[in-house]
Amino acid sequence: MLEGRLILCIDVGGTSTKVGIVNARGDLGFVDSFSTLPDAEFFFSELQRAVERAITSSGLEIGQMAGMGVAVAGFLDAGRDHLLYNSNLEWLQDFSLRRRLAKQFELPIELEVDSNAAAMAEWWFGSGQGSRRFLCVTSGTGLGVGLIVAGEPLRFAYGCLGDVGHIVVERDGPLCSCGGHGCAEIMVSAPAVAARFRERAGLAAGVSLRDVIQAAREEDGLAVSLLEEAGEWLGVAIASMASTFFPDRIAVAGGLSEAGDLVMKAIERAFERHAGTFARSQTVLSRATLGSRATLIGAAWPFLRQ
Repeated sequence: MLEGRLILCIDVGGTSTKVGIVNARGDLGFVDSFSTLPDAEFFFSELQRAVERAITSSGLEIGQMAGMGVAVAGFLDAGRDHLLYNSNLEWLQDFSLRRRLAKQFELPIELEVDSNAAAMAEWWFGSGQGSRRFLCVTSGTGLGVGLIVAGEPLRFAYGCLGDVGHIVVERDGPLCSCGGHGCAEIMVSAPAVAARFRERAGLAAGVSLRDVIQAAREEDGLAVSLLEEAGEWLGVAIASMASTFFPDRIAVAGGLSEAGDLVMKAIERAFERHAGTFARSQTVLSRATLGSRATLIGAAWPFLRQ
């Protein structure tokens, strides 16, 4: 049972949306999820029901909650009311999510970019504790990057660091959803890795990143090689980020990090090979402590600091 003042937290991702409740120690409970389907009104109805289920599960009244934090994949408007741009969530752009939630639940609502949320959770409760410049790279449906400087997310553009996950790592790489070619995201994201496994294995049915990781754990040679390949691309991307931002710590979070050493060793090898000597000497690279829970926990950070 969670103790203390509780905060509703929501993680709106390109594939699924998660709802949970977190306390001031970062303990997470009552997690529910549903598919993020491409219809704004239907999505909002599903979200409303999931939040109501979380409140019921907690045994509390809505008025006993400190607030509701919502992490959204993509760029936010200046007032952090709605999603401004995400090529994977075009149907949710300009939908006033903060206003609609506040009207429905009569709670303080805070929207945050998902990469910032994941980074803040790791900075507060995970591998970023004590860091002054903490870079968190989250690989899921997309590739999010958040930078925490002196305990605050760096909001360089559109509420976040910018679209750092779209730095180009392969000149002749495949077309990315952003419209570019060879971006880090299209080389390492969960759908991209799963699609490569399906194509190279000659499978007709759908495959998820989780399936690829499980196959690799069962010593499937193709799955192992694809995870190592994704890790190498991500290591190249992180090497560029290290020389751009000079973080003292870097953490890898998200679904890809759930593969553990199957992917982390490849990331570390590529980072050591491609990062500049000074940048490499100034930082520590590790797997994020909170893993795939980071974004959901971090959605609550505006209320946690209160």
